[in-house]
Amino acid sequence: MSLRTAPPPPPASSAPRLLAALLLAFLGGAAGAEERVRIGVARGLSTVQVAGPGLAATALRDGAGPRPSAGDRAEVRLDGDELRLDGAPLQGAGVSFTADGPIRCGDRLLSGEVEVRRGQGGLQVIDALPLEDYVSAVTGAEMPLAFPPEALKAQAVAARSYALSRKLEAVEEGRDYDLGSTVLDQVYPGQAIDPRARAAAADTAGEVLVNGRRPVEAYFHSACGGRTERGLDALGRDLDYLASVECGRCGAAPKAAWRLALPAEEVARLAGLPGLATGFSVAERTRAGRAARVEVAVGERRARLTAVELRRRLGYERLPSLWFSVRADGDGFVVEGRGSGHGAGLCQWGAAGRARMGEGYREILGRYYPGTEIVKMY
Repeated sequence: MSLRTAPPPPPASSAPRLLAALLLAFLGGAAGAEERVRIGVARGLSTVQVAGPGLAATALRDGAGPRPSAGDRAEVRLDGDELRLDGAPLQGAGVSFTADGPIRCGDRLLSGEVEVRRGQGGLQVIDALPLEDYVSAVTGAEMPLAFPPEALKAQAVAARSYALSRKLEAVEEGRDYDLGSTVLDQVYPGQAIDPRARAAAADTAGEVLVNGRRPVEAYFHSACGGRTERGLDALGRDLDYLASVECGRCGAAPKAAWRLALPAEEVARLAGLPGLATGFSVAERTRAGRAARVEVAVGERRARLTAVELRRRLGYERLPSLWFSVRADGDGFVVEGRGSGHGAGLCQWGAAGRARMGEGYREILGRYYPGTEIVKMY
């Protein structure tokens, strides 16, 4: 049933068991099995050092039994084309490390199972961990922990759904890992997990947003500014559940309204034109009202670029969102806007506002991902 129109269901959703079983089988799980996820946390390295209690290493080529690494530490080095473990040649694609507790790799504390593999441009590090641990870590990294519990639960379900959608893609494409660990996927900081984030994951354990027969690409952002954006316009993802919907509850966000002053020379340079910009305007908008294209003039010369590209060139922090207008101001221009992020899917500050009004996480998710339903998948 649609989350947008249905009353709050009981904690364990009555979603089709067949769908959950089919997805689990495709993902390589089974009823009652612990769902896991593989996160690429680093790549392009020449040396990787790991440390952990009871550290043991197994070559990925033949799986010939683990061997202890002296002093609970180990080093993997790529010396030309030769892979070395603690100085000794290592055959195969890489090495898997296990430990009796978290494994430290650089400045990150990872799970007790870490792989170091040959990858494009050097070594890559993969953290293989229970999905619920991953959801807990992402929830605490992506949403302020001071937000109401129902908002944190909504974030947990969104993070879990996005992770499983990417895991399905990884299975289909044969990738070594399911997701990265940065904002290009979801921010995974490692195993330092706050109890509030852990509780949000535990309270929604196994719950996944689905549309049709797949987990949804549950994109989210900080603050929409009043109305979310279509997935097609924001991300190039033409998905029914990434619709533009009214929010109206993110006015307390730090960047609910913002202002950016730009010198005329910088505006011209952003558009690839020499000289000083004499004009700067929004030339086209999306259906929701965000900038789609901008036009810059330097005398008689004009150049247009997409607003997405403008934001990339300026920097995502300087230009927080594409919901803006432009006006001339002295020798330059002022960009005034609202909201923060790409605008598609869950508005995090909106979710917090709705939770403070008494809405539960199911109702919140139903608003921001219309046409989806929650499946208790495991």
